[in-house]
Amino acid sequence: MSRRKRLGLAFISGLAAFALLTLGASVLAYRWAYDYFANQLTILPEIMAAPRPVIVATPLPEEQIVLPQPWDGKERVNVLLLGIDQRAGDQEPAYRTDTMIVFTLDPVAMEGGMLSIPRDVWVPIPGFENNRINAANFIGDTRDYPGGGIALAKKTVEHFLGVPIHYVVRINFTVFETFIDRIGGITIEVPEDIYDPNYPTEDYRTELFQLSKGVHTLNGETALKYARTRHSAGGDFDRARRQQQVILAVRERLKNPQVLASLIAAAPELLLQLNTSIKTNMTLEEMERLAVLAREIDPERIKSEVIDQRYTEFATTPEGYQVVIPNRARIAELRERFFNARQASATRP
Repeated sequence: MSRRKRLGLAFISGLAAFALLTLGASVLAYRWAYDYFANQLTILPEIMAAPRPVIVATPLPEEQIVLPQPWDGKERVNVLLLGIDQRAGDQEPAYRTDTMIVFTLDPVAMEGGMLSIPRDVWVPIPGFENNRINAANFIGDTRDYPGGGIALAKKTVEHFLGVPIHYVVRINFTVFETFIDRIGGITIEVPEDIYDPNYPTEDYRTELFQLSKGVHTLNGETALKYARTRHSAGGDFDRARRQQQVILAVRERLKNPQVLASLIAAAPELLLQLNTSIKTNMTLEEMERLAVLAREIDPERIKSEVIDQRYTEFATTPEGYQVVIPNRARIAELRERFFNARQASATRP
């Protein structure tokens, strides 16, 4: 196998494997792979000019995809996914986060998890005033915080949860829609009818979004609406659950080897198309190794949690902001249960 093909398959296989656990943590590979090839290997023009790989029914042994070595550390790894409210054509200097999910991987207990944080949780922003947690990225990018918005969001979540955040991935709407369309859509079982007469459009207007209860195959545009709408009884809490549902649907979709092969074929084009839509502090090698670890975790050992009404209460600030106040004692209990799987595993029969 040629050096070009080995390298290309290495990074895209890492992308595909990590996507088995999470959409956001998978698409981060596009940005870093682009930087890696362009700045370190200086062979990006060769890759872009090369013919697309030919997909055959029974590949020869030398053409099979070989994954890199898995994560060799022994400590739990936590990755923060930030989804920002940046739309096509937007050129603002900073954005608030529309989505905030912490992914955790334990290489010893071989367990993973997703923890969603509502955007209206009222917390201290380290070095700044109290604010909604979704403002941390905006403040970091507009106040010249070292490392920018993703660094301040990382520190804010660390202080809020009391756990270390090792890596951060920030994506926008373009990445989400493009990725869903590239894998041929996702299948979702909608638990209840959705009727949102004021869904925000790309041009900052509103439109009607509705989806009936039942099983649907969603394209990128509709999947984004499904993940973003807040028009349900549980509001932002329900939205967090729908976002986790979308991530698991992506994981299910990527079990199809033909879907993975299509991603490999489209990798060079996607690198150029999405490289400005993703920001992360993760290197390509770190991404690949975590990807393989995530792929090896049994689906039954991937848990999900939402910081919802069980851990918070609604309140109005003196300035009149409608916010969510965290119950520190209950969140401490959640932290011990969610991030200390080894202790919990040891007590299982």
